[in-house]
Amino acid sequence: MVYNCSMEIQIKSPTLTDWQVIQKLNNEVFQADKDHDEDLKLDWPFSEKGIAYYKKLAEGSYGKCFIAYLDDEPVGYVALAIKKFGYRTGKYVEVENIGVSPKFRGQGIGKKLMEKAGEWAKGQRATKLYVSAYSQNTKAISFYKTNGFETVGVELEKEI
Repeated sequence: MVYNCSMEIQIKSPTLTDWQVIQKLNNEVFQADKDHDEDLKLDWPFSEKGIAYYKKLAEGSYGKCFIAYLDDEPVGYVALAIKKFGYRTGKYVEVENIGVSPKFRGQGIGKKLMEKAGEWAKGQRATKLYVSAYSQNTKAISFYKTNGFETVGVELEKEI
């Protein structure tokens, strides 16, 4: 089903009680990423550390989070944090994670979340947004590039 999101989408900061909304949406990201990372802890969203992370995002004591709503239903989110590179001069905000519920993807919700992320980053006097993506996640990479991101590096790992 395709929804007309142009007017109904609202992007809001979470309340203290919204940590479970963030958890649910982030779990959807974990499920989508399981094919891209054999080491991904699929139960992390429900772990003690995961819950603590979501609560800090919701209360605003760690980074910043925004939730997208369609007719009062949470359908997406973005989690942001200041990223410090000791070897780089710019001030960065990292898109730690972003997700849109599967049935609402491809309708501009992610774009609206990225626009809000950029606004918040500018308010923090950041000069750049930063994001990391799995190399095999071509949909995510395409989404980021469509939203103005450019490839600046490649992460590598070796099994030992």
